[in-house]
Amino acid sequence: MNTHSTAAARKGSQVLTDRLAEAHVPYELIPHARTDTARAEALALGVPPWQVAKTVILKSGEGFIRAVVPASKHVDLRKVRRVLGTDVELADEAELAGAYPEFELGAVPPFGDGHGDRVLIDIELCGLDSVLLEAGTHDRSVRIDTGDLIEASDAALADVCAA
Repeated sequence: MNTHSTAAARKGSQVLTDRLAEAHVPYELIPHARTDTARAEALALGVPPWQVAKTVILKSGEGFIRAVVPASKHVDLRKVRRVLGTDVELADEAELAGAYPEFELGAVPPFGDGHGDRVLIDIELCGLDSVLLEAGTHDRSVRIDTGDLIEASDAALADVCAA
């Protein structure tokens, strides 16, 4: 783990939990073994991958978009393009490090940092009472009610998962 990620992760996790507390959104912060993927996070938490929501950062000419999908799925860029009506592509690590220095690479949560990114939550997550998501670090997760996730992120709901 590099120095940027260690300091950033602790700050990012605090940024997220502070935002949730300010908004009076109940959450559970869950420490776990360090993981590098959302599927590994699910394994560390002892839950099926479809109960973990991963945030995939996309970019368009209008800025960054956070696509939130089950860990068991992939984002379908064609579907996102149709939903947004604009071209999108995956943001690369250099762009992520510059845009989200408060979070570890690959652990940007769907909200909580004041960036104002557009958020798309896949409709498959709507069937869950709660979801788990990374809290800005690869060794902490947050459990939050799905309705609170949608409201706190000011998300649009859409079918953005690959079949």
